[in-house]
Amino acid sequence: MFTGIIKEIGSLKKVIKKGPLVTLGVHSKLICEDAHISDSIAVNGVCLTLIYKDNGLMFFEAVGPTLSRTTLKILKRGDLVNLESALKANDKLGGHFVLGHIDSETKLRRIIKRSDCCNLEFDLPQPLKKFIIANGSVAIDGVSLTVKKVIARVFTVSVIPFTYKHTTLKNKRVGSRLNLECDYLLKREAK
Repeated sequence: MFTGIIKEIGSLKKVIKKGPLVTLGVHSKLICEDAHISDSIAVNGVCLTLIYKDNGLMFFEAVGPTLSRTTLKILKRGDLVNLESALKANDKLGGHFVLGHIDSETKLRRIIKRSDCCNLEFDLPQPLKKFIIANGSVAIDGVSLTVKKVIARVFTVSVIPFTYKHTTLKNKRVGSRLNLECDYLLKREAK
């Protein structure tokens, strides 16, 4: 379990494809230092298991179902990724409960920069519409965000300058594909 509070931006250094298996090598200064083999680490919001680490590189494997549902399949060497270690029992819960189980990809439709924040407008996947509500939480590429408004086929989030600067959101452009995880508590409530 995660909180959606990004701890570090890492850099993808290796992408190794072997049949349906992809191994990702991510460079990290902060998270790698404290990580242990078999730890869960969110990479752009996707919960992955650390299988190996060496000299600042963390290695993760992803298989077909994970690749088909997430943007991991389009990552390439040199791409920057949001990183977060799994929540420990005594950690502060600063964002919201994020499981790292991506519901869908979404596309960035508009970037509206304001002096006090940046509003990002995304496609709203229709099967997830009931889980994305105004003032509710979503995780976009692992970043915990509050939904500002929902209109028909799009939703908007506001991003404070600190979050924008300290995540990969600042590098995204209109048309960028990002991982979307709906609020687990809303999904649980709907059952």
